[in-house]
Amino acid sequence: MSNKFKAVVEKFRSFPRRIRWSTYALSAYLLYAALFGLLVPYIAKQQIPEQLSKLIERPVNLADVTFNPFTLQLDIHQFSIQDAGSSNPFVRFDNAGVKVNFWESVFNAAISVEYIALDNPYIDIERLNNTEQLVFNFNDILDAVNRNLASEEKPEPKIEEPIDRHKALFPVLIKQTRLVQGHVRFFDGVTETELVYPDINVTLGSFSTQSLLIDAEQKNNYHVQITDADSGKVELKGQVQLKPLEVVGDIKVQHIQLPRLWGFIEKDIIAKLTSGNVNFASNYHLAQTIGDTESDDTMSITTDNGMFSVNDLNFNAEDKSIVSLPGFSVNGIATNVEKQTVSIDSVTSHGLNVSAKVDDKGADLVTLFTPKFITEAPKENKAEPVEKETKPAADAPSWLVTLDGVEIKDYQLNVEEKVITQKANQWQISPINLTTSQIVSDLSKPIDFDFFTSVNGKGDISVKGQADAKQQAVLADIDVKSLKLAQFQPYLATAVNATLTKGEVSTQAKLDANAKGKVEVSGGVQVNHLSIRDNKLRKPFVKWRSLAVNKFDFDLQKNKLAVDTLSLSQPYARVVINKDRTTNIGDLIVTQPKAKKSKTTAKKKDQKPFDLRVRKIAFNNGSAFFADNSLTPNFSSGIEQLKGNIGHVSSIPGTKATVDISGNIEKYAPVKVKGEINPLLKQPYLDLDVIFQSVELTTVNPYSGTYAGHYIDKGQLTLALNYQLENNQLKGENHVIIDQLQLGQASDSDLATSLPLELAIALLQDNNGVIDLGVEVSGDVNDPEFSLGAVIWSTISNIITKAVTAPFSFIAGLAGSDEELNVIAFDFGANTLTTEEQEKLQTLGKALETRPKLKLTVDGAVNAPEDSKALALAQFNEKLAESAQMTVVELPANLSASTMPTSGKLSDGLQQLYKAEFGEKASKVEDKIEDEQDEKGIELTDEELDKRWHIALYNLVLNKQEIAKGELGQLAQQRAQAVKAYLVDVVKVDASRVFLLDSRFDIEQDTSSVLLTLEAK
Repeated sequence: MSNKFKAVVEKFRSFPRRIRWSTYALSAYLLYAALFGLLVPYIAKQQIPEQLSKLIERPVNLADVTFNPFTLQLDIHQFSIQDAGSSNPFVRFDNAGVKVNFWESVFNAAISVEYIALDNPYIDIERLNNTEQLVFNFNDILDAVNRNLASEEKPEPKIEEPIDRHKALFPVLIKQTRLVQGHVRFFDGVTETELVYPDINVTLGSFSTQSLLIDAEQKNNYHVQITDADSGKVELKGQVQLKPLEVVGDIKVQHIQLPRLWGFIEKDIIAKLTSGNVNFASNYHLAQTIGDTESDDTMSITTDNGMFSVNDLNFNAEDKSIVSLPGFSVNGIATNVEKQTVSIDSVTSHGLNVSAKVDDKGADLVTLFTPKFITEAPKENKAEPVEKETKPAADAPSWLVTLDGVEIKDYQLNVEEKVITQKANQWQISPINLTTSQIVSDLSKPIDFDFFTSVNGKGDISVKGQADAKQQAVLADIDVKSLKLAQFQPYLATAVNATLTKGEVSTQAKLDANAKGKVEVSGGVQVNHLSIRDNKLRKPFVKWRSLAVNKFDFDLQKNKLAVDTLSLSQPYARVVINKDRTTNIGDLIVTQPKAKKSKTTAKKKDQKPFDLRVRKIAFNNGSAFFADNSLTPNFSSGIEQLKGNIGHVSSIPGTKATVDISGNIEKYAPVKVKGEINPLLKQPYLDLDVIFQSVELTTVNPYSGTYAGHYIDKGQLTLALNYQLENNQLKGENHVIIDQLQLGQASDSDLATSLPLELAIALLQDNNGVIDLGVEVSGDVNDPEFSLGAVIWSTISNIITKAVTAPFSFIAGLAGSDEELNVIAFDFGANTLTTEEQEKLQTLGKALETRPKLKLTVDGAVNAPEDSKALALAQFNEKLAESAQMTVVELPANLSASTMPTSGKLSDGLQQLYKAEFGEKASKVEDKIEDEQDEKGIELTDEELDKRWHIALYNLVLNKQEIAKGELGQLAQQRAQAVKAYLVDVVKVDASRVFLLDSRFDIEQDTSSVLLTLEAK
């Protein structure tokens, strides 16, 4: 020590104590300020990035560290951790700061913090494209930390002293905590889905570790707000205490877009989610009860006033919507985890629209929504034992969910069904409305429900009642109003060779059923305005104005159906006995493939036979058409004013129903049907007398004119028919007398038969003008060789009968052909005869040579939609060829929108034609296509763009072509002229026998052909 320094020290010691202590204090303060204000931040700025980089083996950047030793404020600026192999940051923030209030901490004996702040934090998380294991872009950090920390010496374990679990936490007071403008990005490399949350804000005001929720002073309030890239928001507000832990608050989730989240599974589902958003809100309360040990701690969680909704949901498949749901919401959700209860005020939904296709392979929606990894998963080896699931203990508590009600409105189900028929059937079930009463998950209460829907807008179905799911029973009132029956014709056609053209059914019934096999239905049924057309005869088979069953009782267990009264108003039936003694009723049945016998079928043989009983069948104001083509000549008649009843119809063996029916022909000639029948037996029974007495044939002119094609000037008919059928043995006696029959002028009825009546009369009438025929028949109706018996007319009778039913087939047979010659088909848009149709006209000409008294009418027709398309295409090809300076013959044979060249003369011609048709450049269409794809995020190659452009130009110009109605008329007339010209010029038919109708105006528009009709000269 130098002498000068010693002198200074001695001099300083001589100073008064207050000066010396002041100097000591000042020196210590300056040393503290220099050490913590300058040196420590400098070292931290240098060492933190270096040491952290070594630990995590990633570049770490730190712009600055500042510490104010006077205010105890610490700030860290521009901190970041770089992403591996990239210049982008993995984690960063602009500023992190904390400020401690020293004097308040001293005076309050607690750590008092003015604020904790984090500004603009950012984290970028990526799941790497590795399908074998779960790998993230921070896995290397975790591996590095584990590797570097493993080399350090492990500290000796400390013996933990018992903690007083009820002791209050160390007092810490933070006046303000905030996280401002946080940004989180998550990218899934496997599914290429990105989630971005660009605005995250968290605030915690006046936080105290010892604050309780019951304190008068509100503390520990938190507010978390997260906004995603689609402006969806998640917001949490509430208050928290740390010991015992208790949190109260509410959460709101608004407009979270589902398509972005759908990206995680988009590659596994065929259906595409195009829109939809989710909203959720709820209050929540978490409360901890601290016990003596950690295992004694309990946590109660309750929520209330909850709401969950899905809006504007839409799934597409092949660019068409298959499922759309405007709104679905669950309201008033309250849960109690401790009590394991969930209560919901209501579930409401509206506007669901589902489009599905169903065939013998199942519903397409199953395929569209089944994850690919399920359908592609290898089938399990059936030989491997299947582990049984462990059943929960019998006394394990179960959750109880109570739903006060469900309300569904305006649902719509569109189904294209091809299970039963080859042709697709379209069904629209809409609206579908359903409301229910309270539903309890333990099924302790039956559920009241009210269901309503409409089928294709052609009939309403309402079901209202109560379902007991626990007992598996239902009691319901079923109300069907005006359900149109014609829409079920495709299914009827698979079993019956008839067409249901009209009819509607209504019913009011009560259903009582359960899982034990009980099915009881009682009520009434009305079928109004029914009309069924015989496909073979092409005439009405059965129709009525109304059919009413006033009361029926059906019991499945007893295999019984009892009907009180079946009433028919204005019924009509057509019964035709064919020449071979078969009936048109038998012709209605479509032969079904034989089903293989199964054990189930064998069991049915032992079942009790079905018991059907009808007390009374009554009808009034009925009519019928009866024809017996087994007689010579054929007999047919229409009957009016039918009335009567059939009593005691039953399927019980030994019973017979009484028949007593009467009617009139034109009010004067009585008709009676009387006897006994039982058509319900395995071997039907029949004993009927049908009598027509002295029918003045002039009085049945409306019928003869309609069905025979001629009015009658004179004649009487008496007909007595008796049929007996028992044990499948038929006996019949038929006596027909027609006296002084004279035909008058022919009628113009559309339903008139083409039977050559003049010829039939000449062959059958005796010298006195009487036709008297008697035919007795007998035999086994099951015998395929069954014969009419005594009198069989000769070959001419068969020819006449054939001519009646099918005149063109008849004359074709004369020429040795079996073709139908009444329709000459043309290609769409064409007026020239094909070789095949020319051959048909040759055959027709040969037949006409043998029948000189026949004349032919020729009427042109068009298929308006298809012929218009063909004419439009021809017009388009002419314009395109002209625009390309070519001839139509030079156009490619397979030219279409998809084969349209994208360069050359045709391409230039198409562009010029578009400009001529639309008055704008064709390039605008190209620009529009490119803009639309850019909006979808799709970048097209030049070849793809040219291809789509030319397809669009082709279709736009083709659709621009218009075909006037007059052109269709000219086409029809040209076709008719072509047929007549061929018959006259080539086949050499006398022109006076071929009559050409004017086909230019009132033309048939459903067939691309020429229609021919035959008439007598």
